[in-house]
Amino acid sequence: MFLSCRNEEELDRESAETDELLKKYGIFDLKSSRNDLLRYRCTKDHPCPRLVRLYAKMGLHRYNLLQGTKFKLKCVRKYIETMGTAARSYYMTLDAIDTAASLQTFQTKVSEEACGLFILLCDIARVRGESKSDEETMGVDRSMPEWPPENPFERHCLGKDEVKSNDWIRLYVELALAATEDRDGELKFKLKIVNVATDLLDGGLNARNATFYIRYLDKSKGEESDCIACVRRRIDEKTGCFILVGQTHPTSDILSKKRKFVGGDSVDKRTKTGLPDHISSDLATREDHEAVSSDSSSVVSIE
Repeated sequence: MFLSCRNEEELDRESAETDELLKKYGIFDLKSSRNDLLRYRCTKDHPCPRLVRLYAKMGLHRYNLLQGTKFKLKCVRKYIETMGTAARSYYMTLDAIDTAASLQTFQTKVSEEACGLFILLCDIARVRGESKSDEETMGVDRSMPEWPPENPFERHCLGKDEVKSNDWIRLYVELALAATEDRDGELKFKLKIVNVATDLLDGGLNARNATFYIRYLDKSKGEESDCIACVRRRIDEKTGCFILVGQTHPTSDILSKKRKFVGGDSVDKRTKTGLPDHISSDLATREDHEAVSSDSSSVVSIE
């Protein structure tokens, strides 16, 4: 049996019909897939992928920051995924619940600005039915954050209760790992937050623009690894567009860079790495123990 290819007239008619549906229902309520848009419905038999769940949580986090609410994800109902490029956008419809047990349906969009990098932009996060601003997003910083000249864990370190009560800190680490290391995986993250610092001088943890330094232990792949994630959060004050940019490094790599500077150049170690000798003394290798101080007073384990 031979299947004939659809001619250009049929393709044009199908595209026009889909465009009419988009005008009528909006992209979130697209009724069927098309060449550049794939439609998925999440069910018990076809659960939502981990990456999409993380993006849905990012959208809720943006809404909570701007509105002062505390909604948490209950489930993703459906989502639209763009096609044609390696870096994609996701239009998600989800249910969320707040501390008063109030259930709301949300629509949120998260876009990957570059494939394989942790650069994520959220320009829609709203209760379903709310309107969206048509203003374009301009001037949001997309550059990768760098390690500061001074050790952030000694200057603005968060308390244990602060870390426990803000689950978006762990979300930042999971987004970084999913975006750069395990995009399509379903392996459960086994993470333990060890210490969190920030560049904030005022505004508290809900400040719209801040950089966070998150030291964590990762046992997701069996052997435990000691790493630090550096994540910058920015919000366009005009449009409310929200962007997360960051990267992760094994703590041992940072220590190795520090020892390299000591070996030949007369450059101050802290100026280059932002990490003091004792930053990972309690988890370092035997070689690291010889190279770093045994003082671990700045390390706070968050169970």
